[in-house]
Amino acid sequence: MSASHPRRGVRPVVIAVVGLLVSAVIAACGQGTGGADGPQRIGVMLFNTDLPAYAPLTAGINAAAEELGVEVDIQNGQLDPARQAQLVQQFVTQRVDAIVISASDANAIVPAVRQANAAGIPVLGLTNDIGEGAERLTYVGSDNVAFGEILAQGALQATKPDAKVAVILGALGTTSERQRTEGIEKFVAANPGMQIIAKQTANWDNAQALKVGQDLLAKYPPGTLDAIICEGPEGAAAAKYAASAGRTDVKFVVGDTSQDVLAQLNAGTIAGTAFQNFFDQGGTAIRYAVDAASGREAQVPQPNAYAPIELYTAADVAKIPDNSLF
Repeated sequence: MSASHPRRGVRPVVIAVVGLLVSAVIAACGQGTGGADGPQRIGVMLFNTDLPAYAPLTAGINAAAEELGVEVDIQNGQLDPARQAQLVQQFVTQRVDAIVISASDANAIVPAVRQANAAGIPVLGLTNDIGEGAERLTYVGSDNVAFGEILAQGALQATKPDAKVAVILGALGTTSERQRTEGIEKFVAANPGMQIIAKQTANWDNAQALKVGQDLLAKYPPGTLDAIICEGPEGAAAAKYAASAGRTDVKFVVGDTSQDVLAQLNAGTIAGTAFQNFFDQGGTAIRYAVDAASGREAQVPQPNAYAPIELYTAADVAKIPDNSLF
């Protein structure tokens, strides 16, 4: 009998140790943990963090990272495709657990993404998609072609079927500029009464958009131009100028919703905005990146996780959440 006592004493200890091990394994597999090496690390490359719209995007990324207990390394691509590729290669060298990419040029980033593919690191696109020739798990953001169509729809609704419109373009060659322009032209082609009479870039810049808007209003007197579509929120500067100059005959529709755009919607100087929530997109991308890094790819919507886009007018301002503004 005495020989059996140690065995009885050992069993509870073994069970306790096994229980601790099981708990540790469950914790290691849980969302937001990186195992023995610490928290999961997510590399995030944004093509230009100086863009005002990237403030709520970054806030959403950081909020989700804090909630999930992961580390995020946000790097600024500075609108330079070569730098953006180098940053992605840096993430590969650092062996991060997942990479989230918002590239200015979908095709230029492909070789760097292929290096991440070869290293077995999950890659997700954010706000701008990744071109063909590389693998990405999903794309989180708006459909930029549909975004352009919504802008043109707003111009049509604010004017008349045979409206003459001018377009203030984003930075030429960037994926969002190309695709939004495609959407605008697609909608206009489907509505033969509409006509695009001018296109000029403002490079996503407020000062340049103001100058382009001034030039357009000087070149096209009342009765010759019905609407100005701006692919980004920088069109608010031109809209404010038009109102001060008494050019209420020209309706402005802009892409994305800044504090200034919101104020001008209320004031009636902007007729409509294509609204998307960057804060939500940033947080969603991090959640999906954590799922991918944790082996839960099946839980991630594929091939796209399109974010909602809506045409908002002055009647819709109450729907716009504060965390989306910049």
